[in-house]
Amino acid sequence: MRAEQVQAFIDVTEHGSFAAAARHTGIKRSTLSASVNALEDSLGVALFERSGNSLQLTAVGESVLPDCYRLLTSASRINKHCQQHLQGVESQLCIARDDALPEAFWRQVMHDLKQRYPLTAISVYLLPPQEHAQFVLRQTVDIAFGLYTAEGAAVNASNLAPVSMSLVAAPDHPLSRLPNVTKDDLAQYTQVCLTFDQGDKLVSEALFSTNYLGLTMFEVIRDAVINGTGWALLPYPLVKDALTNHTLCALNHDLLLESHYYRYVEGESLGVVATALLTNVTRFLRDDSLIGLTPHSNVEIKEWRKSQMHSTLLEIAELKNGI
Repeated sequence: MRAEQVQAFIDVTEHGSFAAAARHTGIKRSTLSASVNALEDSLGVALFERSGNSLQLTAVGESVLPDCYRLLTSASRINKHCQQHLQGVESQLCIARDDALPEAFWRQVMHDLKQRYPLTAISVYLLPPQEHAQFVLRQTVDIAFGLYTAEGAAVNASNLAPVSMSLVAAPDHPLSRLPNVTKDDLAQYTQVCLTFDQGDKLVSEALFSTNYLGLTMFEVIRDAVINGTGWALLPYPLVKDALTNHTLCALNHDLLLESHYYRYVEGESLGVVATALLTNVTRFLRDDSLIGLTPHSNVEIKEWRKSQMHSTLLEIAELKNGI
């Protein structure tokens, strides 16, 4: 029994005759007839009752038809899996990420990946970036994306783009009424900050005070700030809409804060799907409207863009020189 024989049986069944099936499929009538006859010989049963130009499924033909559809679906999946393997497409991709970038972006990019690579099983694990390197090292995940300070980056993390950070509070928070906030001002109120596992203890990234509320996700921190629990330092892409809708207020300050970069940590090698994901994240981060320039990030981001342009020019030069 061959897949093309099963397909011929289904085509003839769906179109009602060998002649109609031949017209719709572009396959010769004699070829379709030979395929169905070969399938019947292989199974040892008649699938059609033939009477002149009349063609009707036998009882056994009707009973095996659903399984024939399933068989072709399975054969197609097997073929696609093998083709993906030959093309270097992963059968499975495990991703770790934080939530520094908006969930709407991640929903769309996951949807696009599954549409493009439907047979690749994708798992996404949400956790703070400080834990990413260990997950990659243990081969729990293949690639991890997260927001790092310059000092807090994993050794093997690669830069994607600088990300501007915003000091924010709810519009009715006392800090939002100040024309300019200082460290002393911030220390008087609860900071809602990121908490992560480090060894056997939880560590919180509080800036200026021991008065903090530590949470494991940026979105949860943002929502707590919107609720008036305290103030926070959050990535601009995540709070952009809240600032626009005035559910959050950006605090004016002259503080020199640590530089933050969106980075990724990869395993031994990146496959086709992981590379496509990396391309999508990079493209998203290059959107000017999402970087959110601030007085302290202007120079930094301009320098980053200059380095990116320099790298691109070097690549073009190498190609021209045949390197």
